[in-house]
Amino acid sequence: MTGPLTAINLAFVNIFNFKGRATRAEFWWVALFFFLIGIVTAGIDGMMLIQVMAIGDPVALYALRPFDFATTYTCLITAIPFFSLAVRRLHDVGVSGFWWLLNAIPLVGPLVLLVFYCMPSSTHTSIHGTPKSPAAGPKVTVDVHKRAMQGYAVLFDKDKAVTPAMQAARKAEVADYYRTRVLKSSPAV
Repeated sequence: MTGPLTAINLAFVNIFNFKGRATRAEFWWVALFFFLIGIVTAGIDGMMLIQVMAIGDPVALYALRPFDFATTYTCLITAIPFFSLAVRRLHDVGVSGFWWLLNAIPLVGPLVLLVFYCMPSSTHTSIHGTPKSPAAGPKVTVDVHKRAMQGYAVLFDKDKAVTPAMQAARKAEVADYYRTRVLKSSPAV
């Protein structure tokens, strides 16, 4: 599953990429991030409006322009990344990105798109690419994990004095490795 920072990074890296796919996790993490930014900027704009209204001068209220609001900048910054992400999400579901135009139909269009955004990813390869696997890369076995942790443990013991028993164990380990991996694979002469 894609984490929040990875999803936000992918949204801005693929800002002008309308091809390919975006998983549910990628879409919803970015949607949550943009929603929270929208709430913060709306709060900032609300405080600004309260200050302008506290002055009591109606001319000051009418003098406000759209670019005096932080929400305007938020919408401009997030519109294209979210649009491209929505199109890639529709591709991942298995429909064309042109379905995004359903937003033009009041109430019904956004609800249909919400259903599409919530649908699971299509498992079939399409013209938009192959589905992203939920767990990329090979499975990590317990043995591999244990050996990696032993390697980290050595880092914590680097200041300890080396005993003759430790030297003997290490020589035996190297000899065993050489015997099983190197000599076994060399061709017979």
